Amino acid sequence: MRVIFHLKLWVLFIAVLGWTHAANVPPDAFSAEKTEFDLDAKEWIGWGHASLSFRDATMTASEIRYRTAAGVAIARGNVIMQQGSQRLLADEITYDLGKRSIDVRNLRVGSDPIYVSGTHLFGSREELTVENAHATYREPGFWTPTITADRMTLYGQETIAVQRGRVGIGRFQPIPLPSFPIPVDQIFLRYLTVGAGYRASLGAFLELGVHVPVLRGVEAGIDTGFYTQRGILAGPSGEYTFSKGEHHVSGSLKSGFIHDNGDKLGDIIGIPIQEDRGFVHWSHRESFNRHFSLNADLNFWSDSDILRDFLPEQYFPLQQPDNFVEANYVNDAVVVGAFIRPNINRYFRVQERLPEIRATLLPRLISNPELGIYQRGHASFARLTEDEPLLGPTLKSDRLDAYFALTRPFAPREWFVIRPIAGGEITHYSRVNPSADQGSYTRILGEFGIDAEMRASGTYAYKNKTWEVDGLRHLITPRLGYRYIPGADHGRSRIPPIDRRSFSTYLQPLGLGDRRNIDELGSGHLLRMGVDNTLQTRDPQYGSRDLIRLNLAADLRFDREDNASTLSDLHADLVLSPARWLNFSLYQRFSTQDQTIEELNTSVMVANSEWWSLRLGTHYLRHDIEEYVMDSRVRLNEVFEAFGRLHYDAPRSRFVQQTYGIRQTLDNLWVLQYGINLYEGRRRESSFGFVIELETVRF
Repeated sequence: MRVIFHLKLWVLFIAVLGWTHAANVPPDAFSAEKTEFDLDAKEWIGWGHASLSFRDATMTASEIRYRTAAGVAIARGNVIMQQGSQRLLADEITYDLGKRSIDVRNLRVGSDPIYVSGTHLFGSREELTVENAHATYREPGFWTPTITADRMTLYGQETIAVQRGRVGIGRFQPIPLPSFPIPVDQIFLRYLTVGAGYRASLGAFLELGVHVPVLRGVEAGIDTGFYTQRGILAGPSGEYTFSKGEHHVSGSLKSGFIHDNGDKLGDIIGIPIQEDRGFVHWSHRESFNRHFSLNADLNFWSDSDILRDFLPEQYFPLQQPDNFVEANYVNDAVVVGAFIRPNINRYFRVQERLPEIRATLLPRLISNPELGIYQRGHASFARLTEDEPLLGPTLKSDRLDAYFALTRPFAPREWFVIRPIAGGEITHYSRVNPSADQGSYTRILGEFGIDAEMRASGTYAYKNKTWEVDGLRHLITPRLGYRYIPGADHGRSRIPPIDRRSFSTYLQPLGLGDRRNIDELGSGHLLRMGVDNTLQTRDPQYGSRDLIRLNLAADLRFDREDNASTLSDLHADLVLSPARWLNFSLYQRFSTQDQTIEELNTSVMVANSEWWSLRLGTHYLRHDIEEYVMDSRVRLNEVFEAFGRLHYDAPRSRFVQQTYGIRQTLDNLWVLQYGINLYEGRRRESSFGFVIELETVRF
């Protein structure tokens, strides 16, 4: 279960502070069923529906005394203070206009959605204290987030301190709060996780995580999980956030360690997993000013499956962790950065950069604007290393690389733009493949090319009330891109192929300066042809709305390699949005040589946001993948909602995943989710699991 509280506690006192500000002036009106003026005490006294008003704030009570000389107002009996939607109830209120201080007995105060009660409130705008305080998010209830404290003091509107304070839900406040002053937005818990369920591979389990404030801007705690068949997984965790002027810092830490007594199987490379297992994830983001930033991610896994076994919701979105530290300096002309990527987890194959230093010249006009020539480029040094786990060999490379290009856009017509491009790249390797005769290698490449596009449009006075179509506009943009890079594949036998092309079925970057696989460059002579189509209609809110988008593209290869055809596959990207409740998308890769569909991915989403939604998806890759996915939800009533997910693998004729469950709303604050998971074909995960999750509706 995941519960996240992110509340601004100052709203607990905003009503009182607003009234003290409004009351710092003489009263506008004083009335009651019976009034008199005490000459000795120099005070007005009113009994029966007494009322005293200050600007837009009003105080009513059974009895009100107002001392004109001292500027003190005293109200007793069923006291109500009202300012707009803010309301305070009390047995007695004393307000001193001269000292700007307030004293309240047995109060209840609220500014939706925060409500506070206490036996005594006193102080001023600079320091306001509530004794025997009880604060809730929304009205008190069994599932309501709650704080209790012997004393709660607000300093200004920035920090708050509690004495013997505790936080929890409803009548249960098991978590103590620190006594030192902390920012007001940290007083409620930002982070609380509770989980329970059963998996055959783990047994019955219970998970709990909590963060409490420990310093200004720092929250720390521990994440724990008890698994009947494995043991206890526990580790420190926390978050931190600081801001001062242009300097902003944020980060988080998660970790867990276990002495695993269960069946651990083998890791991704077949080595038996040891009993002592653990993980650490640290993320850091820092911006010193608008020019300089620092980012870092650290992921240590004792084995390749530690998260897959215990925290699958964190594992499946990112199955191979990354580790890097990156610093960048940016201005209007250049980006200068240093990047370090070590391979901490040796069972994964990682292109290490120890380090890479890079300077990028952003596209900009050269010194004489009348020429209209733009320049761009980059230069880098990288020390690269790559190990293949359990297999050889280790690849190493020290590489210097520099690229520079010029382009001159021409626009003969407003609908036609052409951009000639000329550039060059020099790459020097001081370490090459061991089989090479020489110890270094330098490659010099030139690039010549042209990019062109035309724009045309047409409008049609077509209307359809059913589909909310108010006129049609068709935008069409044919594109051509030509590149000639003589000898792009030279030296491949001598260059360690570390920065090589990763598996991808999409069209790769066209220009030499945009390619990252510079250690394994392929064809350098090709023509890319494409056309973008968009059909739009008027929209009363956004100006226009896309009904259809269809983009087509293919490459004509003048240099062929690896038995590739002259004409590449035809890539088609289609999106249909005829109504706000209907969306269809399709990506297709069609072989022009074999006349076959090589890849097809589709998604259709139909939704009534109030009551139900249905999504159907397909994934097809010839000879490899053919699967179908369905996600759905149906709202049964104001409290219950059913949901489901099916994932079917057609070649193996099995349901990879089946999920069925119910969501229940509690007090309009929480969603309690019950679900069962059925799996087929997974090696590590059990075939059955039952989980209960708790989520917040909104905080």
